Amino acid sequence: MKFFDALNLKQGDVVALVGGGGKTSTMFAIGKEAKDRRLKTVLTTTTRIYCPDDPELAVVVAHDPGELFNKVHNKLTALARVIAGADLAQDNKLVGLEQSLVPGLLGAGADLVVVEADGAARKPFKAPADHEPVIPAAATVLIPVVGVDCLGQPLHQEYVHRPEQVAKLAGISIGQRITPEVVARVLTHPQGFRKGLPDNCRWIPFINKVESPQDLDLARKVALLVGEALPCRVIIGAACRVTPVVEVLDF
Repeated sequence: MKFFDALNLKQGDVVALVGGGGKTSTMFAIGKEAKDRRLKTVLTTTTRIYCPDDPELAVVVAHDPGELFNKVHNKLTALARVIAGADLAQDNKLVGLEQSLVPGLLGAGADLVVVEADGAARKPFKAPADHEPVIPAAATVLIPVVGVDCLGQPLHQEYVHRPEQVAKLAGISIGQRITPEVVARVLTHPQGFRKGLPDNCRWIPFINKVESPQDLDLARKVALLVGEALPCRVIIGAACRVTPVVEVLDF
């Protein structure tokens, strides 16, 4: 199944990605699906992300909002996908936009906007610090991403971004093993992956990097625990695959 079907995405949606374990790959996968559906898409961030090397993806940067929107509009007349930011740093990282500017990307010609709204230092699991995440108020779909490969690992900075925050929210100690219960507690905690959820925004967790039957069993355990905590949809899969969604669970 494709992300568009699993998430019920439609023209005019603003999708925000938080968490760890594959936000960027998920963002680009959604952008590719949008292109296949002939939708104009702007990919962006409210934090910082590495700028991709993709000849089919126009990079647009400008500090001035009016200039940025004009550039986006012009690029979308010729290309299906644009990645936009305020600047391009020396480390090839795209400097993110103020969250209040995100709706303007729709006005600049985008049919869909996908925003990476969190950082995880390339770790599969995290919990947000006080200043995180930076979710646009205009978001209509919020996707918390977790890599299934965090399960069974010790709660340590080698595997987890901000392990002290995970320990606090999940009620465990640094060094303890990360279990499905730990992941589900952080996902559903008001100061975890539901932090900053805009009004009328759909909340759909994605358990990523599911590559084997064993991974699928673990992902299902997390999903069931999330579903016991609150009614929602959970999707399971691997963003880097041609068919990224393996399973959709509704609770």
